[in-house]
Amino acid sequence: MAPMMEKLLEFTHLERLEHLDPIWSSLGPLLAFNLLLLATLAYFTLTYAERKTEKAEVASKGHTRLLSGFLKEFWYWFISPAEKLCLRLKITPNALTLMGFVLAAFSGYFFHLGMIGLGGWFMIFGATFDMFDGRIARLTGKETPSGAFFDSVMDRFSEGVVFLGLASYYRESWVLFAIILGLIGSMMVSYTRARGEGIGVNCSIGIMQRPERIVYLGVGSIFSPILAYFISFFYPLPLDFMTVGALCLIAVLTEYSAITRIRYIIRLADKKSNSNKPASV
Repeated sequence: MAPMMEKLLEFTHLERLEHLDPIWSSLGPLLAFNLLLLATLAYFTLTYAERKTEKAEVASKGHTRLLSGFLKEFWYWFISPAEKLCLRLKITPNALTLMGFVLAAFSGYFFHLGMIGLGGWFMIFGATFDMFDGRIARLTGKETPSGAFFDSVMDRFSEGVVFLGLASYYRESWVLFAIILGLIGSMMVSYTRARGEGIGVNCSIGIMQRPERIVYLGVGSIFSPILAYFISFFYPLPLDFMTVGALCLIAVLTEYSAITRIRYIIRLADKKSNSNKPASV
């Protein structure tokens, strides 16, 4: 057992609570934000049949099994006022990409400090800014290959700094191995798709893609301090169970997705190569 964990076992319950991520960092924003979300979600549901813009946006990106299209459509609609503000302020897509990275860096920093709730909030906010850049680029007619490349590269940096912060916090725990596997799997899920497209094979299959990773880890981290607080009355170690659970799920499913994509691309690449060979006479 790690020395830090052995020391925590000797603490009283009140002393152990001092080592938990402050519950207010999750509960305060969570209550306010959830009230807003519930009200807007109810309105969106009642008017769902009339909405076309969000449906078209989500359809263009495809569907995944771990994140429903309805929730994606709701989130696109929910952030539309901020999107309109960005348009009025004439904020460029690349600036939004950089803002998303800065917020991700703050997320990694808070994870490093053990402030899991705040880390989760900044991760969600950073990913939301990352959604803006592509939409603003399309609405302003500023879609460029260089912009798409910059966005993709910064996505990898953003994910990397978040995992780095988590690795620093859990460096004395077995959770570090799940973080490393999750980071490798996350990068491979993205790389296999990009490399497949480079040889002419479009591959978007697989689960636990970037939106799923953000939602599962972000939401898990936001709720984790609250759950850890109540569990601390019965369990001697203040472990962030929801964060750890999300990390383990990401570790397993990203590796599975990467392997699935590798097999898929190899199979289609060989078929494509054989179909391009001239027929023998």
